[in-house]
Amino acid sequence: MSRLALIAALEALEAGDTRLAVDVLLGAVEEIDNRPARNSKRPACPSCRLAFEWPGQVEDHLRLVHPREEAA
Repeated sequence: MSRLALIAALEALEAGDTRLAVDVLLGAVEEIDNRPARNSKRPACPSCRLAFEWPGQVEDHLRLVHPREEAA
């Protein structure tokens, strides 16, 4: 989460706009979630970035947790 997002959320709260504050924070969290993992050599799910020990675990995870996304 960037410092600017935190400041924007705090300013929205000070102005009484909780909806804007929530939107700013959710956007910042989504940005963090979509960043590639740093220095991670472990295989990760392309949808949720959950890391595993072995590539086969990613395939199983995709089949069980994200079946519709895998088919697309």
